[in-house]
Parts: sequence; C-alpha cells; structure tokens
Amino acid sequence: MKGICELYRFETELKESHIFPKFVVNYHKKTGSKYFRKPTESNKRLQDAIKIPLLSERAEQEFAVGEKWFAENIFYPFHKGKKELTYSKELYYFTISFLWRTLVLNQRAEDLKQKWYFPKLVEAELEWRNFLTKGIFPKTFNNNFLYFTHYVGENTTGIDRVYSYLLRTFDSTIVCSQNDESIVLVYAKFNQFMFWSILKDKSGSFPPMDCAISPIGGTFHIPQNLDYQTLNSFLRKRIQGINKLINPSDKQQEKILAEILKNPREWLESDTGKAVFKYGQK
Repeated sequence: MKGICELYRFETELKESHIFPKFVVNYHKKTGSKYFRKPTESNKRLQDAIKIPLLSERAEQEFAVGEKWFAENIFYPFHKGKKELTYSKELYYFTISFLWRTLVLNQRAEDLKQKWYFPKLVEAELEWRNFLTKGIFPKTFNNNFLYFTHYVGENTTGIDRVYSYLLRTFDSTIVCSQNDESIVLVYAKFNQFMFWSILKDKSGSFPPMDCAISPIGGTFHIPQNLDYQTLNSFLRKRIQGINKLINPSDKQQEKILAEILKNPREWLESDTGKAVFKYGQK
C-alpha cells in the first residue's frame, strides 16, 4: 500500500514491517510454539508477530543490516551459551532502531496524545530518527540498556509465570510513573533480551551500568546486575497484569496440547518447554 515511510518521511510503497526482528520471530517459532498469542486475545492464534505498514524498502534494508549484525554477534552466540559478548557501535544502532519502532508503534495509540509524557516521546522520536537517517548522535535520549534474561534459580518473587515471561514473551510499551511526572522509559523485549531507554527518571533509582550500551562498543559479562527499582517495579506489575488476563478457552487449550503431542520430547527440550517445566511456572 502507498503511504509515508515513517523513517525517511517520503511517499512510497510501504512494506509490512516487523516491529520485532524477523529472525527473532523465526527462532521463537522454531524453539517452541509455531503460533503467537496476544495476552489480550488468548483465543486467537497468529502465524506471525506484529507487522504494520511502516517503512520503505530503503529503510527495511538498512534495518536488516543491523539485525543481521545483532543475530550473528549477540543473539545466536548468547543462545549457544557464550557469557562474554563483545560488541561494536552496531549494537547501539540496532538498539535504537528497535526501540524507535516500539516508540512509533505506541505513538499510534489513540489516547497517547493526552498523556503528560507525549511531548517527551515526540522529542525522542525525532532525535532517534535523525540518528538512524543522518548519523547525528542523540544528545538527550542516549541512555540505552540491554539485560540478558536467563534462568537464575528458584523464583522467590511469589509471582506466577515469571520465567515464561522473562524467557519467551514478546513485549513492548511505554513505562511511565502514574502519580507524578518523574519516569518515562521506552521498553521492549523478545525471548531473553530486554531493552530499554531512559527518557526521564527523577525517581532516584539508578540503572545498572553493566547493562548500559556504549555507542563505541564494549563487552557484556553475563550474568548482569539488574538492581534498578524503576524497571523491577514495572516488571512485577507487568507480569502480574498478564497473569490476570483470560487464559485460552478449553478448545484452544486442546489445540495447544495437540500441537505438543505431535512431538512431546522436542517440545519439552524447546525453550518454551523449559520455561514451563524445567524452570517452573513460578
């Protein structure tokens, strides 16, 4: 369909763009269920993750280069067990390209313009777009982070399905404070990779620096420290909120079981099976 490319702002034939990288979607389907389910629509099976008419061919190709770098240098090495991951400036580009898509997707919510933090999102979107298209380093919204989620032992939070969320769930949203105007984060995760960018945090909570992404490169040492109250508080509420949503109907649960029974051993050894049984529902 014809439309305006969100990145380069010219009229063109728009592609059905993935918000979450295509290679991640393929890996997710390969290592667990072949379908996706929205938490808010648990009875609907989807063949693919979120796609919307968003980008031109030019923008898609540029993002694909960053995604290829991330897949080869971070994503697959981590899944193969590597605990020291050295990265270059390409990770900074990939992170902003991913969080920018998350921001643009959330900006399309009808009521977002009424939120107190909307002007902050507009400013961040422009800075990030200038970085992605012109290479102008963001001067204000440049605090980006990556945490590698992994199994760290028995869950002691008292919250159900913590590992199911940390290890498998796709999620993206704007994190903000409810009682004041102190916090705004852009947050997105897939599988075992949790990204966020701090647009504003006046809460006195400090992010763990071993999760910080340097624009010139560096090395991640896993496991990392995630002693960041702003994010921890959000995650607790987020997982509890998802748990309260309606579970699939009996009919849909029968379909899920039938899918598992096609090859139960393969499913038990998949990332999904481990998240449910080896790591437990809690």
